[in-house]
Amino acid sequence: MSNTAKDLEILALRSQLAMVQKDIFMGKISKPRFKPALRCLWVLLSKFLPNWKSSLVLVKPETVISWHKTAFKFFWKLKSKKAGRPKISLKTIALIKRIHKENPLLSPEKIHEQLVNLGVIDAPAPNTIAKYIPKIRKAPTDKQKQSWTTFLKNHSKGIWAMDFFVVPTLCFQVLYVFLIISHDRRKIEYFAVTANPSSDWVA
Repeated sequence: MSNTAKDLEILALRSQLAMVQKDIFMGKISKPRFKPALRCLWVLLSKFLPNWKSSLVLVKPETVISWHKTAFKFFWKLKSKKAGRPKISLKTIALIKRIHKENPLLSPEKIHEQLVNLGVIDAPAPNTIAKYIPKIRKAPTDKQKQSWTTFLKNHSKGIWAMDFFVVPTLCFQVLYVFLIISHDRRKIEYFAVTANPSSDWVA
């Protein structure tokens, strides 16, 4: 073990010992609770101290991981002006349902266009509009005897899928991961990571 690792392990053990000594001094017998400063310390230790789990006595390693996730959510909640998508008014939802009732064949895209033309300020995207209208299932024709699920099962060996997802870092930044996976064996065929995705990078 290097000198830096030893110093970090001593810091980890002393931080827990200080908590126990404080609780004993104040006459507390209940389970010790980590203060925000100690939680941040342990999030850092979990990233830089090898075998940090063996030095953790008072709480479980899963608890430290949850602290990191909570801190990440809190950081981006403060940085973001609004959390999540804007809410849709009940008046707009009722208007969406009325337009669909009067014109059942209109697609969510066409309904969105009508809402914009009517001057609706909080006109939602077509994907959101689709949530408020009933889904119409078309019966398979003679040319389409098998369903989409059956098609995927029959041709899974020749189908690959791609997607993006994000990974939070220790400093509350976001890394973007591009992934290609084969449906047959769920094998990862290719992946790449970047902090600044672009169309050229994807290509």
